[in-house]
Amino acid sequence: MIIDGKKVSILSTDKNIVDVAKRNQIALPAPCYLSNRVNGCCKVCVVEIAGKKKYACTTAPDDDFEVIVDRTDLNALRKERIIEYQQGKHDNTPCECGCSCSDSNCC
Repeated sequence: MIIDGKKVSILSTDKNIVDVAKRNQIALPAPCYLSNRVNGCCKVCVVEIAGKKKYACTTAPDDDFEVIVDRTDLNALRKERIIEYQQGKHDNTPCECGCSCSDSNCC
């Protein structure tokens, strides 16, 4: 797997992209995952894979992935979502489209 141009290995203990990023010292905020809440509900850990936005905490790692974390538009989106999360707007609530929070296809 490649994250922001850096080749990283995937371990059998890596449940998702957040785990891989954390283990490789790649900054990727994921407050709901790291605080044991419902994964995906804070919507902060958004990344891009193959031109689609995905939640890193609900996406299993794959050796073929090229993940973009550090990009201006993604950083701005995460910043907005951190504020919303801190205000309690995404506390175990479904996504805007009504799908399950664990479905990162709609972020």
